[in-house]
Amino acid sequence: MAGGEERHELLVTHNFLIGRLVRHALDAPSWRRLGLNHGNASLTVIRRTPGRPATLLAHGDMSHLPAELRRTGFPTESRL
Repeated sequence: MAGGEERHELLVTHNFLIGRLVRHALDAPSWRRLGLNHGNASLTVIRRTPGRPATLLAHGDMSHLPAELRRTGFPTESRL
């Protein structure tokens, strides 16, 4: 790594685990994870910097997918 900084990355692929990680990162009440839904193959990015609160950089981002694959698993009216 440039500058000798240590970096860790974690890949999680299950909706409920992602919801728990986001809830924890934002220090929200435990029940709050229940309303966090993530589309298939969407990206959620959380930045953790020592000495600072976690930052949610992206949540459920599907811009890398073709339009017909976005929001699969959600009702048609919810698709972008």
